Amino acid sequence: MKHSNNSITSFSKGDGFEIKVFRLVKNKIKIDCQRVRLSRGDGGIDMLGNYNHYLLLFQCKDLTNKVEVDYIRDFESVISRFNKQTTIGIYVTSAKDGYSSGAMGRAKSSEYHLLLTNIHDLCQDIPEYLSKVLKDNSVREKIYRIEEKIDEIIEILERQEKFIHKIKNDRIKIENKQIK
Repeated sequence: MKHSNNSITSFSKGDGFEIKVFRLVKNKIKIDCQRVRLSRGDGGIDMLGNYNHYLLLFQCKDLTNKVEVDYIRDFESVISRFNKQTTIGIYVTSAKDGYSSGAMGRAKSSEYHLLLTNIHDLCQDIPEYLSKVLKDNSVREKIYRIEEKIDEIIEILERQEKFIHKIKNDRIKIENKQIK
């Protein structure tokens, strides 16, 4: 099967960009990651990483145009195959201003952990985003523990209320017997 020079150049360009992102993430940010080397069917995942028990899924695009909302929807579809609570999608593009307003809006409103960044800012954006997700998760866990404690207290109060009600009923019975 013959490839046009254009597709080979495009592949080489994309592959080179992925390698650049990989090296930055692994060596500068110090995140344990590996490149995904599947041809078709990799679902748009170029790299996998692990950070603090979170699965990081990377999509890297070396584009001259802005990333449009359809690309983000496709990436969300990939992310949706994994545990929503412990998976973070990171979309990296080559352009400094590389996302359309629709793409940014979609990422912001996504039910998934989804970061849009670029090759220039990723060394700052990724640690900040991971820190935010961990902090949000920590707050959620604290709220969950507080809710559990509240449930325990309510249960204790309900038992005490039943006990008080029983005592009142017993008292009324005793008073009624004394009246007779």
